[in-house]
This record gives sequence, structure tokens and C-alpha cells, in this order.
Amino acid sequence: MTLVVTVNEAKEDQSGARDVKAVIAVVGLAIEARIAGTAAMIADGDRTAFFLRDAIRQGVRGIISFGVCGGLDPKLRPGKIVIASSVFAGKGEAYPSDLLWAEELLRMIPGSCYSPIAGVASPMTSFEERRDFHATTGAVAADMESQTVARIAAEFRIPFAACRVVLNPAHRRLPRAALINIGPAGKPELRKVGVSVLKDPQQLPSLSRLAVDAFIAVLALRSAKQRLGTHLGFPHLRSRRPLNCLIPSAPAAYPMY
Repeated sequence: MTLVVTVNEAKEDQSGARDVKAVIAVVGLAIEARIAGTAAMIADGDRTAFFLRDAIRQGVRGIISFGVCGGLDPKLRPGKIVIASSVFAGKGEAYPSDLLWAEELLRMIPGSCYSPIAGVASPMTSFEERRDFHATTGAVAADMESQTVARIAAEFRIPFAACRVVLNPAHRRLPRAALINIGPAGKPELRKVGVSVLKDPQQLPSLSRLAVDAFIAVLALRSAKQRLGTHLGFPHLRSRRPLNCLIPSAPAAYPMY
């Protein structure tokens, strides 16, 4: 089940307006939800879109895809933070992120890069697959949540952003144990990982390297969150313009080849 974690209570800004879950972060892992704080939704397949629509109707004004990702551009190393200029969501389907929000994220996180990313249905396991995908789409990194965030934000005409930290670089092949589906509430199923390692102990060096990369990425993600604050850099908190989010519009996608 998709989990919504609320850490901080609603607060009043200087104008006296209450920001009740003004921004929701969509993540894939429980540790990402804990780092995101405020309100975080752990993605759960097709149910994610349903819960996001409900959250928007209850007053959410912006969505951010937040967490770790896999590198597609060989130049990106673990710990590199990517602020999405757009999200590739499928053949001929890409969505530009909110420019003001992206600019604020770049300002608040020195050293981050501004590039297209992709939302994909499953991890890419080989360097060749990532290389070809990067060459075809221009996306420098990929995760499994950003496509849903972009589509729902476009549907309801609200701002979205993506802040992702590279965990696995493009050249590194993922071991089989790392491809086991994440369990309920965004937590790895350690028993299944252990069984996989017992069946194929030769995975251990790759898993150890992955653990180091994960440590680097999580440190970078925590640092980014500390810089972004409670509302994850959302620049529209004091905007009084109506967000036409109760009546979905046609998705504002543009072609990407």
C-alpha cells in the first residue's frame, strides 16, 4: 500500500495562511521518505496515481520526485545530484519541470546539475542498455517514480520538480540480489536478498560496492534535504493565484525522440 508519512504539523507563514501538505514528495524507499520529512508518499505501482490525485484534491500544491536514481550518463558518479529539466515518461512523452522550482533547487544545492531524467518501469541492468537509452532520450539518470509525478502534475496543472541523487553509476552492473522487488512500505526484503546471495555468493563483491555507493548517495540526499528545508525548495507558497487542480487538463507533454 502506498504510505503517506507526515512528520511536521502544518504551520502558518507570515501572512497567516496555513500550508497543509503544500508539497508532497514521491519516493521509492522508506529511507527516502524519512529523509524527505513533511509529507512523503512511497510509490506503489498503479495505486500511486490514485493517491496523488486524492492528495491534490485535498490541497497539495506541488509534487517533487525525491530520492536516489541510477546513472545513465557515464560522467555521473555516486552522490551527484540531478535537478530535472524534464522527465521522459515514454516514447514521444516528456514533461518539462517547473522552471522556478528547478531554479530554486539549483540555487539551494551547489554543484547540482540541470538535465533531463527518465521515469522507467524497471531498473536497467547493463551498461549497454543504459548507454543506448541515454543516447536515444538524452536522459542522464533514471528512477521509477518520476514518470508518475510528471503525468499527474500535468493532469492537474500544478508544479512538479525532481531532485535525484545518483546511486548506481552507468558503468556498474547491478547484482541479481539488488533487483529483488522492494517489499511493503518501501523496505528491502532482506530474507530474499539473503537467499539470492546464498545461491550465488559471487554477488558479494558487487553488493559490497553497491552498499558503498548507497552510503554516499544517502549522505548526499540528507545534505540536500537540509539545504532545501521543510517545503523542499517549493517557490510558490505565497502565490495566491488559483491552482486549477480540481478539473484535470490534457497532459502538457511534448515529443521527445
